[in-house]
Amino acid sequence: MTERSCRYLLALILLSLFIHPALAKASDDYWAPWVTLTTTDSATINWRGEEKGSGSIDYATSSYFNTHHSYEKTIVTTEAETYQHVRISGLESNTSYTYRVRPSGHASAFGDRSFRTMPVSGPFTFVVVGDTREGVNYPETKRFKYVADAIAEEPDVLFVLHGGDFCRHDYEPSWSTFFQCADKMLAKSAFFPAIGNHEYHEPKNKNLDEEHYIECPQNCIPCNKCAPGTDAVNFRSAFDMPLNYSFDCAGVRFIVLNSPDPNSTCCDDPHTTLKFSEEQAPWLEQLLMDKMSKGTFTMHHHPIWDAGSTNSSSKLEPWENLYHKYNISANFAGHTHNYQRYDISGIPYFVVGNGGAPNDYLTDSAKYAVGKQVALPMQLGYLKVTVDPANNTATAWEITVGKLTCWQCPDEPQLYNPPVINDTITFPLKH
Repeated sequence: MTERSCRYLLALILLSLFIHPALAKASDDYWAPWVTLTTTDSATINWRGEEKGSGSIDYATSSYFNTHHSYEKTIVTTEAETYQHVRISGLESNTSYTYRVRPSGHASAFGDRSFRTMPVSGPFTFVVVGDTREGVNYPETKRFKYVADAIAEEPDVLFVLHGGDFCRHDYEPSWSTFFQCADKMLAKSAFFPAIGNHEYHEPKNKNLDEEHYIECPQNCIPCNKCAPGTDAVNFRSAFDMPLNYSFDCAGVRFIVLNSPDPNSTCCDDPHTTLKFSEEQAPWLEQLLMDKMSKGTFTMHHHPIWDAGSTNSSSKLEPWENLYHKYNISANFAGHTHNYQRYDISGIPYFVVGNGGAPNDYLTDSAKYAVGKQVALPMQLGYLKVTVDPANNTATAWEITVGKLTCWQCPDEPQLYNPPVINDTITFPLKH
């Protein structure tokens, strides 16, 4: 071998030593992009990259991209951060965009993805999913991924609402698994989250029982010597938005409320409180007072109406009173791991907690409010809603992806291919 060949071989070896660790790190630590806060002319592109990294986003209308196989514009991040949240403005309404994120540490980490901006008018479809967390005896890949992949196969889904409880604990590897399972879904649709109680759960408590707390004695002294809750670090890092917020689509308003009160915890599990809902009530009423709105949907993690009680949650009464004062279109919640639907004075209330968490049993002897319409335990699924503002209607379908044999066991669910519709309701946007 010549001296020149030796130098060339040595250079290749040294180069490989620098390249390989970066590629391995990218496959472990990078979270493929997700789109939030879409409007008629803007969107926020989010991703998790290398520590204190940056990056760029290439984007174009999908029609341009499909014709030219290239992008029209590029935007470069201005902050060196692990989690990136980049706002793109100047977009066209009701238009599909194709984009690719190029992190500074691994420009080829992600492929092409898409989203659609909000329409000014006309019908649209969205999906509600919730409680996607893993169980003690199974990972999200054995339940939630089936749901997310089914949602990805739905045509023309403009955005996805998530009702909270993404993972069992506020634990970065679990959140990484969530984004891996949700990848196909997030590659096509914008995403609007609500925070759940498990977003605050301390991973140090993971070896305790399923919920790792029981009703505590006076002063709520932690039982089982639990570590206190976190500050929902991974939720805040991933979404970088207020815990209560609103957005509009085709003249229809969506309001996301924050129900778990971190100042009222048992062990590391925040409950909802009357004080917490009262504090958000003035903000909520200001949004509900808009007479130009063609309808209003609200979402929060803890349900107002739920199996086990004939009454509404007294702690959420300020919201419930406003819902009926202003005649909202419908309410979505999670927390209870099944699907339920109620009709309360003409307003549909949906519990959509069947995204993958341990499914709660519902027996014939369970207590229900008089307005209970449907209760479906032991199944995986999501809710699909098509809104038609011009005709003042919305139609919701409960889509069942699979059936479960037990609430916490590691058994594979019985999957339906294609998924089946187990409930349908059409209701007015404005009463």
